[in-house]
Amino acid sequence: MNRREILGFSIATAFAANIAGAASSPRSILVIGATARSAPELLERALAQGRRVTALARSPERIAVSGPGLTAVKGDVYDIDSLTAAMTGEEAVVSLVGPRVTDHSKEIGFVDLYSVGTATIISAMRRKGNKRLIVVSSGGPEQIPSEKPAVKGTVDTWVWNARNLYGDMQRMEKIVAISDLETVILRARNFGEGPRLDNLKFKVHDNYTDFDQYKDKSKRTPGEGSRVTYADFAALILSVVEGERFLGKSVGVYSDVMSNDTYE
Repeated sequence: MNRREILGFSIATAFAANIAGAASSPRSILVIGATARSAPELLERALAQGRRVTALARSPERIAVSGPGLTAVKGDVYDIDSLTAAMTGEEAVVSLVGPRVTDHSKEIGFVDLYSVGTATIISAMRRKGNKRLIVVSSGGPEQIPSEKPAVKGTVDTWVWNARNLYGDMQRMEKIVAISDLETVILRARNFGEGPRLDNLKFKVHDNYTDFDQYKDKSKRTPGEGSRVTYADFAALILSVVEGERFLGKSVGVYSDVMSNDTYE
């Protein structure tokens, strides 16, 4: 082999190695709403996988995780320019946006954070060329009562009090459904602390924006009182960052552990 052949072979080998390395590198992610309760587990697990992570929040100083590979940025889902500035066009976008609700006994007023915020995220993604969007919803949009429950202290009472919030989640899911992006919607049941149990169960919803279908309770996500740990949910989110799993679907997420169970 002469010098020119050796040089060509070396360049070709190096190029092939770079392509292989790029193909095997875990995809970078942008986490919007990075001060959410579910965010720390997601950020830590993503960094442990070697991903480049951009964490966006209105108050980035409150982001609980830091370290090499993580960039904290200030942004707001009502401000498209701040979202666009956080994107490169390559990362998967994970939306954890949602208002903090501390008093479940009171009715929640008007909410448009999910619908308007998600529409703004989608517009920013189109500007930069990002393709994959993973959105966190909940089981609540499936079970909004048509009238105020007569019996207080039930799940139906809580959902009634939060009907404006869950109604906006419905609008959000409809906006996601008509987008031209690669999307996954995760309707998680109750979150809670605890170790990773690998016990998640799923219900994939057909025609998921037809919310009238859930008047038939058999079509709802099961596990109304179950708990999904932040650790398990973080692992689920990262499992759909690449590949075809649940793509274009809205998926109910629950477990066989109840919210009042304790861990040893």
